[in-house]
Amino acid sequence: MQDDKRTIMFRFFWVYLIILIGFVSVIGKIVYIQVVEGSFWKKLSQDRYEEMRPVKAKRGSIYSVDADNGELLMLATDVPKYDVYIDLGNTYLFDKKLKKKTMQRVIDNETYRKGISVLCDSLARIYAGKTGGKTKSEYMAYFRKYRQMDKGNRYVLVEKDITLEEWERVRKLPLISKEKVRKSRDTGKIIHSGKFYLTNYINVVERNVRYYPYYPMARRTIGVPIDGCDTCYDGIDGFYSSYLAGESGVRKERKINPGIWIPVDNDEQIKAIDGKDIVTTIDVRLQELAENSLRKCLDSNDAKSGCVILMEVKTGFVRAISSLEKNKEGDYVEQVNIAIISYFEPGSTFKAISAMVYLDKGLIDTSSMVSTFEKKFPGAKTTIRDVGRINHGKVSFGRAMEMSSNVGVSQVVYDNYISKKKSVDFQKDLKEYFYFDKLNMDIKIAEPKPYINEKGVSVDDILRLSFGYVSVMTPMQLLTFYNGVANNGVMVKPMFVSHIVKDGEIVKAFEPVVIKQKMCKKETLDKLQDILKNVVEKGTGKRLSKTGYGIAGKTGTAEIGYSKRGIVALQHRASFAGYFPTENPQYSCIVVVSEPQKNATHGGDLAAPVFRDLSDRVVGTRLTYHQEVSKEEKQMPNAIKGNQNSYNKFCQNIGLKPNKTIVTSKTASTNSNLVADVVGMSIRDAVYVLEKQGLRVSFDGKGKVVSQSIPKGSGFKKGNHIHLKLN
Repeated sequence: MQDDKRTIMFRFFWVYLIILIGFVSVIGKIVYIQVVEGSFWKKLSQDRYEEMRPVKAKRGSIYSVDADNGELLMLATDVPKYDVYIDLGNTYLFDKKLKKKTMQRVIDNETYRKGISVLCDSLARIYAGKTGGKTKSEYMAYFRKYRQMDKGNRYVLVEKDITLEEWERVRKLPLISKEKVRKSRDTGKIIHSGKFYLTNYINVVERNVRYYPYYPMARRTIGVPIDGCDTCYDGIDGFYSSYLAGESGVRKERKINPGIWIPVDNDEQIKAIDGKDIVTTIDVRLQELAENSLRKCLDSNDAKSGCVILMEVKTGFVRAISSLEKNKEGDYVEQVNIAIISYFEPGSTFKAISAMVYLDKGLIDTSSMVSTFEKKFPGAKTTIRDVGRINHGKVSFGRAMEMSSNVGVSQVVYDNYISKKKSVDFQKDLKEYFYFDKLNMDIKIAEPKPYINEKGVSVDDILRLSFGYVSVMTPMQLLTFYNGVANNGVMVKPMFVSHIVKDGEIVKAFEPVVIKQKMCKKETLDKLQDILKNVVEKGTGKRLSKTGYGIAGKTGTAEIGYSKRGIVALQHRASFAGYFPTENPQYSCIVVVSEPQKNATHGGDLAAPVFRDLSDRVVGTRLTYHQEVSKEEKQMPNAIKGNQNSYNKFCQNIGLKPNKTIVTSKTASTNSNLVADVVGMSIRDAVYVLEKQGLRVSFDGKGKVVSQSIPKGSGFKKGNHIHLKLN
C-alpha cells in the first residue's frame, strides 16, 4: 500500500515538473520575443500596413487643333481628385510627467468643439444641391457618430472625389488646416501670414481621373476607360497608351482601410514621369457639326442608327467621325463606333468598285449600251429590278451608273463572268481593286475584315454582288476606297493622330501611310471620276448639285431584312460616299443612315443632306486655308498650347514663322487681381479662367467670346458677376 502511494506521488511530481517546465518555457519565449525579437515583429507589423507602392503618373492629354487660330483644344486630360479623411479617434502619446504612454484624443475636445460647427456649416454650403451633399445637422450627426465610437474612428471620410477647385476651399476649413502665424522679432506680436497649412488631423488621398471637356463628343473615337481596369482605354487613348501612360513612381504608403492607402510622406522614392501628349486629326468644330447634322437627320426620320466620317484626301487625316444609335430612352448616343466596327452591305455605293473593275479590265466602256428597268437573267431565280421601276430601255453604261441601275450593272457581270462560267473570277477581280483587309488604323478597336460570301454562291448572288450585296464592309473601309479615287488613285490609310508632343515640343510626327500607290489605270480613274461627278449633276445625287464648288460621289440604298425565302421585315440603309471639290479634291466623306421609319429611304434623300451640311461648312471655313498653305504646314498644327517660347520653338521645328501670341487660360490669368481677357476663348476655357478668379459667370449666344461686361485688367471683388457674349 505504501509502495503504491509512493508510485502515485512520484508520477504527480513528474506531471507537475513537466507543467512547470512548459510554463517557464512559455514565459521565457514571451520575454525573448519582447526583448530580443521585439524590433523584428514590430517592423513586420508595420510592413503589413506600410509598404512601397507605385505612384501612377499623370496620363498625357489628347488635343485637337483649332483650325481657326491654330490653338490646341483639349479633348481628354487627367485632373486631380481628392479623398479627404479626418482622424476622430485616439492615439497613444508619451506623458513626460508620468513617464509613460497615455491614450489621448487626436483632436482634443476643445479644438473639436470650436471647429466642428464651422466645418459642417462650410461643407454644407460647398456641397449644397449636389448629389450626396448633406445639411449642416447631417454633417454634425455624421461626425458625432464616428467620434463617439469606442476609441473613436481613426479615418472618417470627409468628402470623396473632391475637385481641385473644391479642395482649394475645403483645405482652408477649421480642423482641416490652420493659418500660419509667427511672432514679430521687433514687437513680439503675433503676425498672421494669411497662408494655411494642413493639420495633423487629416489624411488626403490624391489620384488622377480622366476628364473630357467636350464629352460626349466623339467619345468612342477619343476612347473611354475599359471596365475593371483604371489604366485601360479603347479608342485613340488606348492605341497610344505607351506614349500617354508615362512612368510610374514609388513611395511609402499606409493602409488605412481595405483598398485605401495614404502616403506616409510626400517624398517619392522614385519620381513619376508624366505621359506625353498627342495631337489628333479631329477638328472640333467640324466634329460638332457632323454630330448635330447626323442627329437631326436621324431624329427627323426616326432612324435606328447612323454614322458620318469626314477625311482629308491627301493625308487620310480623319477630321470628323460620329456614330449615333437610338437607345432605350429614344435618345441618339454614341454607344459603339459604328463607322469603324459595324459590317453592312453597302448597296449602290459599291457600284463604283464594280465600275472600276469593268473599266480597268476593258470589259465595257462608259458609252457601251446596257439594259435597265427589270430583267430575269438565265439561271437566276429572281428578277433584278431598278429602283423607281421606270423603263428607260437601253442606255449607256455611264448613264446606268448615274441613275444607279441594278440591271445595267448586273448585265456586265452576266455577260463577262456568269455566261462564261467564270463567276469566281469576278470575286477575285473585286479583291484586286478593293482592299479586302483590315485597315489597322491607329485606334484601339475591334475592326472586322471585309469579306465576300463565297459559300454556296449562286447566279443570284453574283448578280447581287455587283450592286452591293453578298459582301460586307465597314463605312470607313468603303470611304477609304472613295478617298483613293479622289486622291488620283493613291489609297492612304485613315489616321487619327498627327503628332506626339512633350512640353510644347514635337517628339514624333506621323506621315501619311500609302496602302496602294496605284488603284487602277489613269484612263480608268478619269472615267470613274466623271461618272461620280455626273451622279451628282444628272443622277440620283441631284440634291448635292449647284454648290459652286462641285461634289462627286455615289448614292446607295440597301434593303435590310430580305432572305432567300422572301422578305422578312423590309428596312432600308441609305448612304452617300464621295468627295469635294470636284477639281483638286480636298475632302472625302461618307454618310450612312440605317432603318429610317419615315417616308424617305434613299441615299439621295437621307444621307445627301448631311453630306451637304459638312461640305458647305468646310468650303466656307476651311478650304481657303488648305489651298493657301503648303503641304508641310497643312500637316502640322499652327500652335502648341503653352507659353510663347514653347510656341516659337514649335514653329521653328516645323519651319513656320510664328506670327501670333497664344492666348490660353494659363497666360490669361497671370494676374489674379485683375479681370482676365477671355475674348476669343471658347466658353469652357473662359468660364474656367473667370471662376478660378472668383467671378460668377453668365453668357448668351454660341461660339467664342466676343465681349465681356467687365473689361480686361479691371479690378474686382470675388463673387462679382460678369456676363459674356458669344458669337
